[in-house]
Amino acid sequence: MIPERHRHTFHLLGGPVVFLLLLVLLQDSVPYPIRGSIGLLLWMSWWWIFQPVHLAVTGLLPLAVLAVFDFLPVATILPAYAQQLVILLLGANILATVWKRWGLDRRIALVSLLGLGTSSRRQIMAWFGIAAVLSTVLPNTVVAATLMPVVVAMLRFMDIKEIGGSRFATALLIAVAWGTSIGGAWTPLGGAPNLLTVQFLEQEVIGREFLFTTWVTRLFVLNLLIALAAFLFMRFAFRPERKQVEGSREYFSGELRALGAMSVPEKWALSFFAGATLLAFTRQFYASWLPGLTPAFAFLTFAVLSFTVRYKGEPLVDWNYAQKHMVWGLIYLFAGGSALGQILSRTGTAQFVAEALIPLAGDGGFLAVVVFSSLTVVLTQITSNTAAVAIVVPITISTFQSLALNPLPFVYIVAVAGNCGFMLPSSAGGPAVAAGYGVDLKTMFGWGLWLTGLVLVVIIAAGYLLTTYWPGFGVA
Repeated sequence: MIPERHRHTFHLLGGPVVFLLLLVLLQDSVPYPIRGSIGLLLWMSWWWIFQPVHLAVTGLLPLAVLAVFDFLPVATILPAYAQQLVILLLGANILATVWKRWGLDRRIALVSLLGLGTSSRRQIMAWFGIAAVLSTVLPNTVVAATLMPVVVAMLRFMDIKEIGGSRFATALLIAVAWGTSIGGAWTPLGGAPNLLTVQFLEQEVIGREFLFTTWVTRLFVLNLLIALAAFLFMRFAFRPERKQVEGSREYFSGELRALGAMSVPEKWALSFFAGATLLAFTRQFYASWLPGLTPAFAFLTFAVLSFTVRYKGEPLVDWNYAQKHMVWGLIYLFAGGSALGQILSRTGTAQFVAEALIPLAGDGGFLAVVVFSSLTVVLTQITSNTAAVAIVVPITISTFQSLALNPLPFVYIVAVAGNCGFMLPSSAGGPAVAAGYGVDLKTMFGWGLWLTGLVLVVIIAAGYLLTTYWPGFGVA
């Protein structure tokens, strides 16, 4: 066992030591670029799992490592840090700060919950549902950070101050965390892993723009089955110590009355986000007229407008407020994951690993679904979902292209599996925010382990059936 005082240093040094060992070892059998890429993959995975530095800092490693060790020109990955999907995350983050600036996020949560009864189980399922719905169009971390303060405020109203000491409080926060993970898989806007998958598909498979509506229609059945499995699991597995939440309706009603009528800035904030989302999902209808207005620039356009529209002499949001409340780390984490994926592809590392997986992939049948689903689900429990997708999707594409098989069905399966991080704070934004509010991590790990197993079975069974019997599942 490593003493607590030395643990940070051990993990800080462990990643680069493994990287350097791989550069030195296997010199005769593995080319230098592949050794460097695998070493960087392990280094970034180590730091993403044990977090001796912030996740975003790890996302900057590809730039520094390539600049020093030169197993790939650093200029080849610079576009990963300024690509359209990074712009989309930037724009969506700015619009989310406008919600927070004027209390629209809190109003939406309170209005959604006001119609609920006082049943503890109903409260748990409602928080799960609301988190899932909001996460379809908002980053998971943003949704978790928006809803959990309302949950905690309600719990304090009920005189529950120690989150980890209450099964009900723990269940509520975990329900929000899991809702953000499961809801995030429904649309490309649901999180960085989805946008990263879209980028890989556009660059490595289809060679053109991947429409958001395609994602929704192809993955609807699989996402619905996973959501139902999680809903039923929580319905019967969570056993709160109280059956009724006394006073919750009064609390929500009082908080909503205190907000007053929806203000003009709130209406602007809601309209801007709704407008950007509508443009993202209806691009096929106007792409020929405005070819440059991709979803990324639609969100950025409305984000810029939010700085210019003024109410009573005050802008909807100013830069000082926005930059303090934006989730900057998510942007750098996404860019770093994208850069890592490009390194694995451009150095031939993905192809190298794919050749080792070809015997397991067979003819693209049931065993292939099991292998790639399990690999992704396991990896996304121990590292961030963005990192898991950055690692597995390029390998998936290379493997099935090497077999002269259509990689799209397996990329779809991997993309959904990459959103299923339930067990640890390192797996996704929702669990990380829940951990920050003091949720009992042993409980989250235990319940998350059971849910992970259940979801994996659903992904394997449904993924195989969709791949085998629905030709449309292999179309983009």
